[in-house]
Amino acid sequence: MKKNILRKFWLLKIFLIYLGNSLLIGLEAEELQVPMVSERIRLSYVDPARCTQLLKLFGVRVGDPKQEVNRDQLPVVVALPTTNFHETVPDHSKVFPHTETDPIHELLLFFDPNFPEKAGQVRKIIEEQIDLPARKIMIEAMVLEISSIALDELGVEWDFSSGKNSLSGGNFINQKLGGATDNLVLGRITHPATGTAQFDATITNVFREFNIRLQALVEDGSAQVLSRPSVLTLDNRMAYINVSEKIPIASTKFVKDYVSSVDFREVTAGIELAVRPRISRDGNEVSLQINAAVSAQVPGKDKVVIGAGNYELARSPTLSVREVKTYARIANDTPFIVGGLIAKDSEESTSKVPVLGELPILGTLFQSKTQTGQKREVIIVITPSVLPDDSPVHAGMPKDDDLFDQFGHRLFRDAYRIRAEDTFDLRYLTENKGLQQLQDAVDRVVVDHPKLSGQYPYENFANEAVPGEDALVRRQIYEVLKRQDASEVLDDDRLIFFEKEEGGGSGIKVRFLTDYLKKEAPFVLEEKESGKAVGLCFRMRRDTTGVEQLLDEPIPEIKIVDCPDENTWRSLLLESNKISPEFAPKQVLFLRNKNDLNRLKNAILMKKIISLNASDYILKLKNFTRGRLLRMPTVREKDIELIDADVATCFYHSELYYSVLEQSLQADYTALKKVLTGTQYGEALEQTR
Repeated sequence: MKKNILRKFWLLKIFLIYLGNSLLIGLEAEELQVPMVSERIRLSYVDPARCTQLLKLFGVRVGDPKQEVNRDQLPVVVALPTTNFHETVPDHSKVFPHTETDPIHELLLFFDPNFPEKAGQVRKIIEEQIDLPARKIMIEAMVLEISSIALDELGVEWDFSSGKNSLSGGNFINQKLGGATDNLVLGRITHPATGTAQFDATITNVFREFNIRLQALVEDGSAQVLSRPSVLTLDNRMAYINVSEKIPIASTKFVKDYVSSVDFREVTAGIELAVRPRISRDGNEVSLQINAAVSAQVPGKDKVVIGAGNYELARSPTLSVREVKTYARIANDTPFIVGGLIAKDSEESTSKVPVLGELPILGTLFQSKTQTGQKREVIIVITPSVLPDDSPVHAGMPKDDDLFDQFGHRLFRDAYRIRAEDTFDLRYLTENKGLQQLQDAVDRVVVDHPKLSGQYPYENFANEAVPGEDALVRRQIYEVLKRQDASEVLDDDRLIFFEKEEGGGSGIKVRFLTDYLKKEAPFVLEEKESGKAVGLCFRMRRDTTGVEQLLDEPIPEIKIVDCPDENTWRSLLLESNKISPEFAPKQVLFLRNKNDLNRLKNAILMKKIISLNASDYILKLKNFTRGRLLRMPTVREKDIELIDADVATCFYHSELYYSVLEQSLQADYTALKKVLTGTQYGEALEQTR
């Protein structure tokens, strides 16, 4: 009995020791496991499957979405699997599939948070080597119908001498191609499928005189522009233009003497143009595959089926089809002429004397026949224009005109198209080498540490940002409003601000600005200077954590100060809006006279415009560019507008934008230097001194 108890005791002890060791090993294994975090990367241009294939070439580990990620091989990239639920919505008569609204074309990046620079290397490869946009190109086509006589004058009929690779003849274009800079080079390229030689023309320089001659022929009626379409496409992507009409043709079936059925079919007549451009490495040449077809109804050539009783049973038009397929390599922004689409029209008309002309045999004596013919040629002028990637102004952008503004709609918001005079020439700033080096240094930091992209001071340099650029954009918006006299839509009597209520109550009361000015500062309502100014100071409380100060920001501190001239007014604005580490940020505006009151109303509209166009987007210089639409606010007569800290900011930036820019550059550079000095990214700061 005693031996059994002792045996059980030792077995229990051995079991407990084994269990304790197992738990210890499990805890140690869990502690030794490599930590892992994930991040979604949105691809802008390339397909996720192609991206992962290319990442393998760089030695990046690519995972399988059906298998667990191996923590010992981090970082690992996995392409998010596609689903049929992302397809287009089916026909309404069918059962809808499940709805999925998650983003597509994304990757999952798994990495060790202790080594974020490894994940940064993967992001850098994707952004700089793989996920790149194709170049844009504008294809402009002009289809003209021109008589053979005018065609000779224009000089479209080129003579080709294959032995010398040259042009011969005395037409207009040949006469203009005599110098080294105005040449036309002819060569041969081989069709990849058939191996047959194709005609290949390379033209340099735009023929200004050719365009002038062509325009003259159009004006005097010798040439007619049939169509002038244009299309924007991407490098090595086909562009298709179809400008045509469908001609219905009736098909009638008869059974004996009555109609059995009538069917209709359609034939297409018009212009079809398919072009696939390929841009050279430097963007100076464009190789084109061209397929052009011009079809038209031939007048007087309809086929008519006549039944009993001279009754027309059916009619079918005759179509003339002219088509050309070719390869070409031409210089950028250079017209290329596709010719040779010749048509010959002939028309015969008979004139006769009434009654006498109908007599048999003798009727021909009282008739006259006239036969006319004309030889016409359709030429297609194709002009490819490679669009620059870094410029908002290009060949595809329409000119600055009020027609592109959108005002007066009852249901949609007004919009103003930004013009050239609305934007400042800031190349001295954006092309500054020192600033670019700072932006590159911050971009490298953000690639390795993405969470820093929204923190100060990194956010003011990352993604081509410029410190103080919001002040420049506000000033440009102010110029737009001033040119349109937009402040006139606001009534002075509808402007309000908040005051603290005396004697308790709700704590805040509404005060109309004009009522206050008439009582306390009537000089603001006058045109002339008075030597005084009213200051409204808003203390910024948005970063405070105390609830007791939550409602203090919209209530301004009002003070009347001495302001003998405009220079003093500017100094007051500058000194009052300076940022001090000892006090909460503040926004101050000063009103001297009627002009400042108009500036205040423009500041209110500026605030509305910034809100409508998303402040995070529109207050970037790279987004406020020529050609973009600026959503404009709609102000009604009875609207009441509040003066607050944001309005004061717009007021301040509308005048002293350059001072704000200078202060922001200095302050943000100092802050950036402080956080990067001593790190691996600090070398770029030393180079900008």
